[in-house]
Amino acid sequence: MYRYFPNSLYKLTHPHGRWFIKRLNQSATLYTTNLGSRLRFIAKGVNNLTVNVLDNRNPFSPSQIYAWRIDGTQWHRELASHRSWQIECGSANHLIEIITAGNSDLDRVWNGDEGFTITSVDVEQGKLISAPPVPVIDFIGDSITAGCWVAGHNASIDYRPESNYVGTAIDLLHATDVRIAYSAGGVLRQATGGVPTADQFLTKLDATTFWQANTPDLVVINLGVNDRRFSLDQFNASYDHFLSLVTTLFPSIPILPMIPFSQTFAESIRSLTKKHKLPLIETQGWCSSFTDDLHPDQSGATESGYRLAEKLSNWLK
Repeated sequence: MYRYFPNSLYKLTHPHGRWFIKRLNQSATLYTTNLGSRLRFIAKGVNNLTVNVLDNRNPFSPSQIYAWRIDGTQWHRELASHRSWQIECGSANHLIEIITAGNSDLDRVWNGDEGFTITSVDVEQGKLISAPPVPVIDFIGDSITAGCWVAGHNASIDYRPESNYVGTAIDLLHATDVRIAYSAGGVLRQATGGVPTADQFLTKLDATTFWQANTPDLVVINLGVNDRRFSLDQFNASYDHFLSLVTTLFPSIPILPMIPFSQTFAESIRSLTKKHKLPLIETQGWCSSFTDDLHPDQSGATESGYRLAEKLSNWLK
C-alpha cells in the first residue's frame, strides 16, 4: 500500500483552488473552509483507493459530507463521520473527482478549525497523477453558489454543490471550478461560521491564512441577495469597492458579475458593472423552482446551470 499524504495530494491537484496545508492535532492535513472545493486527479492502474478524513464538524452539527465520482459519472456521497471510504476504480486509468459536499452554518470554519479535512489517500497498487488541464472558472458568491439547500431544508445532507447551478454549468462546459463562497455572505453581511464579508474572504482562506489567487479563465460574481437588509447607498458603495478589489486581484481575466436570481439590487449591479466596464450576466427568468424563496432546488439549479453554461461558453471559446 502507498499512502499519499496532504503535501503530495496538494502537489498533484490542479488548480489548488481553496485547499491548503493546515496542521491539526500536530499533523499536516489538506484543508478547506469552502463548501464545493474540488480535487481532481488520475488514478493510474489503481484497483481501489481509500480516502481518509477527519470528522471535523461542530459538536452540534450533522456530519460533514464529501462526494466523489469516476470519469464524470454519477456522484456518490459519503459521511465524514465514517472517517474513510473506498473508491473501486478497476485497473484502467480513471479521472477521480472529490468535492466537499455538505456542512453546517454552525461549523466554525474561519477561526475554529472546523473546515473540511483530508488526512491521506491510500492506494493498494498503481499511482495517482495530475489530471489533464481543463478550463478553470472561479465563482465568488454565497450559499446559492456554494450549493446549500438544493435537495431540501436539512443542513449538510441536503446540500448539493456537485449539482447546483455551478456544478451543472461546470459539467456542461467540461471545465472545473474554484468556489469562493460562504453561506449568508455578502459585500455588507458577514457569512456564517465566523466568516467575514466578501472583501475579506476574497483574499483569505481562514482567519490566519492568506490566499494566493489562482489564474482562472473566468471569474463569475453572484453576490447581493444577502445584503438586502442594508440601504441602497451602503450596497452601492460596498459593491463598487468589491468590484475594484476583484479587478485588481484578477487584472487580465474576464470578470462577469451576475444579477442574483432574486433580482436583488439589480439596477445597482447593472450600473456598477457598467462603471467598471465589465460584462454583465442577466438572470431574469432563469430559475423557476426554489427550495425556499431564494435557493434554487435541483430543478431550478439545473435550469439556471444550463442558462449559465450557455453564457459562459462564449467566453471560453
